[in-house]
Amino acid sequence: MSGNILIKEMTFQYMSMIDPLFNKVNLNINENWKLGLLGRNGRGKTTFFKILLNQLEYEGTIQSALNFKYFPLYPSVQEDLTALEILRKHNPNIEIWQIERELAFMELSQDLLYKSFHNLSGGEQTKLLLIELFLDDSSFPLIDEPTNNLDLHGRQIVGKYLQNKNGFIVISHDESFLNQFVDHILAINKESIDLISGNVDTWKYEKANADEFAQEKNSKLKAEINRLHDVSRQVGKWGLKRENSTKDAAERRLAAKQMKRAKAIKKRTEEMIEEKRNLLQNSENIVELNMKVEQPRKSVLFFRNFTILREGRPLFEPIDIDMYPNDRFFIEGKNGAGKTTLLNFILGKEKLETTGAYHINLPEKLSIMNQNKQMEISYKSFLNGFSSKEKEEYWHLLHQLGIKRSRFSDLSSNNWSAGEQKIALLAQSLLGEKALLVWDEVTNYLDMMVINQLIDAIKGNLPTMIGVDHNENYVNEIATNKIKLIPY
Repeated sequence: MSGNILIKEMTFQYMSMIDPLFNKVNLNINENWKLGLLGRNGRGKTTFFKILLNQLEYEGTIQSALNFKYFPLYPSVQEDLTALEILRKHNPNIEIWQIERELAFMELSQDLLYKSFHNLSGGEQTKLLLIELFLDDSSFPLIDEPTNNLDLHGRQIVGKYLQNKNGFIVISHDESFLNQFVDHILAINKESIDLISGNVDTWKYEKANADEFAQEKNSKLKAEINRLHDVSRQVGKWGLKRENSTKDAAERRLAAKQMKRAKAIKKRTEEMIEEKRNLLQNSENIVELNMKVEQPRKSVLFFRNFTILREGRPLFEPIDIDMYPNDRFFIEGKNGAGKTTLLNFILGKEKLETTGAYHINLPEKLSIMNQNKQMEISYKSFLNGFSSKEKEEYWHLLHQLGIKRSRFSDLSSNNWSAGEQKIALLAQSLLGEKALLVWDEVTNYLDMMVINQLIDAIKGNLPTMIGVDHNENYVNEIATNKIKLIPY
């Protein structure tokens, strides 16, 4: 039991919050589980990690002898360390053959061991930091969003790597990735935390049944609340009428007693109403997402035997593309294959040397999302650029995407999670009528429910779309055409 994580009556609340983020949580987590931590954006997944790491003060107790270690922890720019130095920084006694074995599992070349860590690609850095994490047998890994720098092939490699490890908790919104290895799910709901045995598919099945039951129960509770409201009003009217119906002193004393009794009944009734109202809160209310779509009038893209040149050398093997209105075209390939470069070329952001024939005809009404935009623009800057009508539409979209209305007044958005910040960008990209969506890694940081909202909205409204995304389930659900870039 000493190696497990035993949580008793744990409560935590940020100063800026009205209600606790966690309220009297009780959990017993086995040290050997491959545990997936799920929850909507802003529900407290990373906060849960910070509590385990003893970085936040909380009420209750957490008993564990485990040495928690957080991922990712990147070295500072001032630390010009090689990959090998990173791996040995906290594991000085590790043998080189052990390192080479882990590199092979991650499909990494041994040559990168002697390269500067900061010169490695994002995917290589992610894989290397995960190796460093598991080389330390004394640590219990807390892995936060490991897929953000990984392409589809990289996610499959890391998923297989984690399948062969034991004892960790991982936060991810990529269900295909999680289904490769998790054996338990910890889900942070609106008013409860569920711990189940199984993978994401198991959790989704059980949650669907629970939500259906909750909706039936909610309907009965609402009817009971309405009935109790009627009782409360009738009792109040009866007591008041009885008290005012006579001027006789004895009769008025009796009426006063009856009025007191009526008030007691009303108070108990109102307490019952509040108790039943609290039972309504746990079911998720996922609404249909507003998406205003206008179709382009002409062919959007035409490429024949086309490639981009870097220093006279082809970036990827020549490609052919025909894209028409109503197509949802996705560009695939490993990290570094040129996906974002091709997107930037299509958008006219870069003038590059090319070979082959091409014609690009983009409509005026574009929705553009890229990987860097989230860091450049804030919620406050969005609001400052909106009219009153646009603000109302924007706030409505935020609420549809799961952001609490109490967040709207937090202009600094300093306490917003990465997922909530991504939703702020997504809502801005959905404002108004769009003829073409050009979205690069839109699903990064978004929770599964928002991703499913997007899938349903895209299927329902059929926008014309150019996309790059490594969430396998999302792409397979909405793509009409795909092309894979192969490095030359």
